[in-house]
Amino acid sequence: MGRLHVAGEKQVIPIRLHIPRAYQINPVLLSRVFVTNIRNEKIPLSELTRSIPSWEDRPILHKDYERVTFIGAELTQSAPVYAVMELDRRLDNMDIGHGEKLTTANLRLNSAVPDTIDGYQLLWDGEIRLTLDTFRDMFVALGIALVFIYLLLVGYYRSFIIPLVAMSAIPLGLAGVFPGHWIMDQPFSAPSMIGVIALSGVVVRNSLLIIDFVLDYMEQGMPLREAVSEAGAVRMRPIILTALAIVLGSAVMLTDPMFSGLAISLIFGTLASTVLTLLVVPLMLFSYLRRTQ
Repeated sequence: MGRLHVAGEKQVIPIRLHIPRAYQINPVLLSRVFVTNIRNEKIPLSELTRSIPSWEDRPILHKDYERVTFIGAELTQSAPVYAVMELDRRLDNMDIGHGEKLTTANLRLNSAVPDTIDGYQLLWDGEIRLTLDTFRDMFVALGIALVFIYLLLVGYYRSFIIPLVAMSAIPLGLAGVFPGHWIMDQPFSAPSMIGVIALSGVVVRNSLLIIDFVLDYMEQGMPLREAVSEAGAVRMRPIILTALAIVLGSAVMLTDPMFSGLAISLIFGTLASTVLTLLVVPLMLFSYLRRTQ
């Protein structure tokens, strides 16, 4: 319909008229849309256009050599995963007449291949498939990160058990991630998973502070029980200050629509891990070292 010159833009912006599909069959609507000519007169589009009824071929779509039909939808008040899970429950094994049943698939971590030999099949794709693929890759990245953390700690402590005691802070951090999303009324998203991966490295540091001081005190001749108590008391303040720095630094992302999940994972995971680490890690370390003495 025209072109718009905006200050600061290098390209001219075209002005287009888009009529929703539900109203495209009514050419009378064009008489209600006007354009302005060089004389500043309002001209209805119906005088500039011509309506020609005709037939349009329906496209035949294929995927993996199977004929398919794509159906899409947008959600405004819910995350796609909740709607997809509810629809999958309703549509799976639904009777569609003539002795045929509709089956659903492609909600696993690995993509499903279309197979219509046994009847009609609904494969979930689009954003939900992208989400599943993202979580699959994130779980692989988390597993690789945990393996490397464990191997580094094994080389540092020359023990296979003490690294497990230090890494026990990771599931303690997860105890706060999911309740945090529930409290903030936010869905668990891909940035949330990134926050979990980052959290696994952050919370282990708190365990290492306690373990290093316990082993150092024991080398100085301090009894085990006293060494564990002293290490927990001495390192409590640095651990709390570190946790507060992470919480306050992540709080600026809470209002961001993209990275709010990352902030929630870091904030609530750090809070839960800090409180539980000060209690659980010293007890686990005390129990292990007492058996080895």
